[in-house]
Amino acid sequence: MISRIIFRLDNAYPTADDRAAIENYIATAETRRAALEEVRQAATVVPEKVVAGLRLRYPQFARLRSTGFDKIQRDMGMLTNMAGNAMFLSEHETLDHEFTIWFQTILKGAHVSPQFMRDGFQLWHEHLRANMSPTAWGLLRPHAEHLADVLSNLPIPARDETGERRATPAVAN
Repeated sequence: MISRIIFRLDNAYPTADDRAAIENYIATAETRRAALEEVRQAATVVPEKVVAGLRLRYPQFARLRSTGFDKIQRDMGMLTNMAGNAMFLSEHETLDHEFTIWFQTILKGAHVSPQFMRDGFQLWHEHLRANMSPTAWGLLRPHAEHLADVLSNLPIPARDETGERRATPAVAN
């Protein structure tokens, strides 16, 4: 947020709106830092829970992609940390510029279905909310939802590499 304001400053001094945005960000920095610590802790447990839920919904996926669930667990931890960084910076434009669009192209090449991605992100959000304080989740949520919206915006693959989806089971804890 601050870097975005600084890059677009035309004058030597920020406008009243820019100054107010900077002061608001600084006022919430301690809360964001505490929330970032919660995100870091969640990044170690939430990915395992997401994979457990996906295993229930997509039992054929492991047969089609032998290392698929391991990669999903790694990537969900990475996405959790990246969403936390975006939350701390109070903007996700930098994340999009440096990572999100690139990662979306990788997912397109992996031939996963949009439904598989939506299911994974739904589980991700549920487990983040369950493993974080309401304040931390409230700060992280817009950035986690943004990542989910962008990364699940995939075409239906020409060949299915996720397997048949079972009816939504109870959430694995």
